[in-house]
Formats: sequence, structure tokens, C-alpha cells
Amino acid sequence: MDTLKKHFKPSLIRKVVSKFSTPIFIYSEKIILDSIKAYKAAFSKTDVLFCYALKANSNNFLCSILAKKGFGADIVSGGELFRALKAGFKPENIIFSGVGKTEEELTYALKSCILMINVESFDELKVLEKTASVLKKIAGFSIRINPDIDSHTHKFITTGKIGSKFGVSLKEAFLMYDYSKKSKFLNPMGLQVHLGSQIYSASPYAMAVDLFIKVIKKLSASGIKIKYIDIGGGWGVDERKGMKPPAIFAKALNSRIKKLKNIKLIVEPGRSIMASAGILITKVLYQKKSGHKKFIIVDAAMNDFIRPVLYGAKHPVYNLFPKKRENIKADIVGPVCESGDFLAQDIKLPLPDNGDLLAIGSVGAYGWSMSSQYNSRPRAAEVLLNEKSGYKLIRKRESLFDLILSEI
Repeated sequence: MDTLKKHFKPSLIRKVVSKFSTPIFIYSEKIILDSIKAYKAAFSKTDVLFCYALKANSNNFLCSILAKKGFGADIVSGGELFRALKAGFKPENIIFSGVGKTEEELTYALKSCILMINVESFDELKVLEKTASVLKKIAGFSIRINPDIDSHTHKFITTGKIGSKFGVSLKEAFLMYDYSKKSKFLNPMGLQVHLGSQIYSASPYAMAVDLFIKVIKKLSASGIKIKYIDIGGGWGVDERKGMKPPAIFAKALNSRIKKLKNIKLIVEPGRSIMASAGILITKVLYQKKSGHKKFIIVDAAMNDFIRPVLYGAKHPVYNLFPKKRENIKADIVGPVCESGDFLAQDIKLPLPDNGDLLAIGSVGAYGWSMSSQYNSRPRAAEVLLNEKSGYKLIRKRESLFDLILSEI
């Protein structure tokens, strides 16, 4: 609660809510800037390009903050490429990841002259070659390698193990690099890996870089000069305490990167920068009991924030203006007609009154970006807190008309 009050002053939150209503996502510019500083300091002695993972939170204003600080962008769709360019990320600092890029998306990427495309299958490499030949361009690419490294995280966010849909085996990667040598439209530039999310140990990253060092030597012997190694993102965030210091895993990587000459490191922070920078404010509507269960019904729902039901994520819940009462155990649930519509289960907090404002912590990443209009609920507004103006609306709340705007 102390951290919440430090960056999200209840009096200011009340003012924001009185103007823009609830549910509403509120972000701290200070936390975002502090996270950027922490990453830059951790890798200050390494030649590094930070590519912010837009999937975490692609709000144009928030992305522009990172672009102005010299970050590149990691995108996974044509839509994210459009957003990245609009937010001010330089094309030469944009990388395109994802297992299912369409020909249209590859065309868009090549015409935009982005840094490189992270290829995830032999089929994709051939389609990239074909697309580049039509455009008479040389396509810079890296290959996402699946190193079969267990990052010991949730099964839905583990991406570096054999059996996942991501990346290719080392054996196939070598065949793909060898294939590219025969093509005048393909330029092998890098190696890429993404081990998953919520990684709290430097060990998986260190293992991946050690593997890359061996791969680079083998590729160099075959005439392929790699310029980039992309270690992905996934650095852990404690929902209550914020991002783990990136210096923890930077220390393990910096010493290893020094062994490589003329190689630039790429790191793809997303959630670690944005998660703790955002809160979701919701209003208590009703309360009820069902058997031994106590339910606090609020105006935010799973369509606003799906992580608790999708990943089993446990986010802290605070009453912005708590009463001096004994703690009760309750489920915080929303209006959506699903039993899975909960923001927290069996959470302890002082009994709130109807109309009280609750803050769900650490929702800056995969909050609004994964929200939907399920049950025909307009999506929430977004506000940024800053030291200059106090607060700024960075996304309007959707209206009922917005629900049918694109329908014919």
C-alpha cells in the first residue's frame, strides 16, 4: 500500500475517477521512466538495443515515451508495426517476431525497412524469400531457436521448451541458415530466443547465451557472420514489489557478451517495464454471500483484466480509502456472466462499503491490451499520471456506439 500511495496518490486518483469514471486504467510515468533507467544502467557497459515488446501495452502515448528514450520495438503483428511507427520508433530499431506472419505483414515490414524479422519456421523463411524477391529487397532475418530450456514458469508463458509452438530446433536452424546462403534475397543477421515470461533467475538467460556462443562459432566457420543475438524478454515482476532489478540477469549476460566481437545484444523488455506502472480502479457495486463465500461485486470484470482467470495471476487489491475494520476474506468479482469472472479470490481486506474505490495493482502490462468487449461492455479509459500536469487522458472510454461502429 505504501508503494501505491507513493506513485498513485489516493486524492489524485479520486479526482481522476470523478472526471473519467470507472473502471479505469491509471499509469505512473515515473515508474516507467525509472524502469527504463534501471535497464540502461544494468547494460551500460554492453552494446545493446532494447526493443520494447508492444504486446505488453501498445498505447500510443506510452509507447512514445519509450521511443523518445531510444528504445526500439519488438512487434508481433502488422497492427503492432503500424502502432510502433506511429509512436515514433525508428524502423531500423524494430524487430518482427511471431509464428504466423502473413505475406501481407512481411510485405509491410520489408517496405517499412525494419531491422530484421525473427523467422520461426522453414516455411516462413521461404515465404520471406519469395516476398523479398517480389519487392526486389534483401530481407534481414534472425532465427528463433528453441533451446529446450525450462524457465520454470506458468505453462501458458513458457516458450523455450521443445513441444511449444515457438522457434525451431538447432538442427533445423542450421539447415535454414545454410539455405539462406544460396539466396540473394536473404540476409542472416541474428539469433533469437524467448524463454517465456516471469523469469526470476539469470540462469536460463546465461544458458541461452552460452548456447549462442557455440552456434555463432559454428556459423562463422561456415561463412555466416551473425551481428545480433536477441535474448528476448520475460524478466520477472513481483505483483506487489515491482520489477526485479534487471542488473541481476544483466551481470550474467554482460560477462558472456564480452567474449563475442562485433556482436550487439538485443533485449526485449515488455511486462517488466509496464506491469507495476499501472493500476485498475474499480468501484464496489454490491456485496453478497453464497454459503460460506463472501462476494464483493465491482464494475470491472474479466473483459477488462483477464490475467487472474487466464494465468491464475494473483494481483494485490487495495481499498483506496480503507475503513478501520477487521479483515474479511472475499472474492472480488465483476458483472460478466461467467464463473471465471473474478479479479481476486479469497483475498483479505477490510470490509468495503458500496461505492468504495478498489485498486488492482500491477496491471500495466497485459491489462488493457488483452481487454475485450465481451458481454458488449465498452472498454475502459486510460490515464497517465505525470509530474507536470498531474494527469492526462491517453485513451477515451469507449461509448455504446463504439460497440457497433465497425458493423454493417
